Amino acid sequence: MSIVWSDEELRAAVEAYRQMARNQEAGISFNRSQIYSELATRFGRTASAFEYRMQNISAVYQELGMPWIPGLRPAKHVGSRSAARLINIIQQEGPEAANGVAQRDGLVWEKALAAVTHLGGVASRNQVKAWILDQDPEYDTDNLSDLYMLSVNSPSRTSYSQNARPRRTDEGSPFDRLFKVGRGIFEIYDPVQHGVWEIYADAASGNRNRMSIRRVSNPVDQALANAEELAQQAGSFDPSSVVDSRDRVTAEIVRRRGQPAFRKALMDAYGGACVITGCNLPAVLEAAHVHPYKGDDTNVVSNGLLLRADIHTLFDLGLIAIESKNMCVRVSPELASTSYAELDGVQLHKPVKKALQVSKDALDWHRSQCGWFGMNEDEVKPEPSV
Repeated sequence: MSIVWSDEELRAAVEAYRQMARNQEAGISFNRSQIYSELATRFGRTASAFEYRMQNISAVYQELGMPWIPGLRPAKHVGSRSAARLINIIQQEGPEAANGVAQRDGLVWEKALAAVTHLGGVASRNQVKAWILDQDPEYDTDNLSDLYMLSVNSPSRTSYSQNARPRRTDEGSPFDRLFKVGRGIFEIYDPVQHGVWEIYADAASGNRNRMSIRRVSNPVDQALANAEELAQQAGSFDPSSVVDSRDRVTAEIVRRRGQPAFRKALMDAYGGACVITGCNLPAVLEAAHVHPYKGDDTNVVSNGLLLRADIHTLFDLGLIAIESKNMCVRVSPELASTSYAELDGVQLHKPVKKALQVSKDALDWHRSQCGWFGMNEDEVKPEPSV
């Protein structure tokens, strides 16, 4: 038997998976082992091979934000080519294709966008599903994968026919409308906040369209360029302004250190040491907001980190992030040739009390804003309430 699975075998596996899902939803009992055995007899493979393939299908469903069958835990090691073929089959041979109804055309994809918009600009897949079904009880929930098709930073979007050709997200395409900020969580795409992305030809991508995505402009870089231009416009050196300039510098240091009460709370929480480097020189320690400052509600210890001044700058620029599942530091590839690369994998220092721990939701939100980190489709969360 060939090691490589044929399209016929993959289609049969996907159809069997769909039938099991339908039976489960309808409360109809079924025997998974018998289904695997029948497929094994039909194609000359082992039943265990089909069982593992079903777990691969669960992994693809999870990537597409679709519910997978409990008991068939996603097996991640699908292989890029097999994953691309499964995505193609799942998307192109769903119930709507079998019925000869082109549900994915016309206005169907706009329902997903309308749901996110009406739900306040950020919504989970389940919230979108509930909103659409309330408007249209006949809606085929397989079409919720349109959320990924519309998301400029979702790698799986390049498997869709709407995204089969190269383009940038600043060219006005109607399909560049959402930004993925979590597993199954989406917000309205804003190029100023999220940067410009592009779909580009990539023969090594592994998907049927041979396309991949990447961010081509960083909003932080643009903000820095604007700040540098303003600094240059400030004019030449004027000795008479030295005192005023010194006052401004002092004020800037105070501002960067953070609001006094917020900074003191973080100094106490982390024993007066940078949570990444361990530096304990108070003069260079600053109170960093994980989620940007938006008034007193964000001035809480769970939304803060005590950082050395240079680390604070890198954190704000999205060049350093924290992986919440293991509380490890992750460093952007842009810093690979610098001494900061040594910080990658460093464990975040713990506060003196567990109750003072930084919010994992806030860390995941910050991580989702780092273009270099968002490409891996890891689970991240929406803008948190801290």
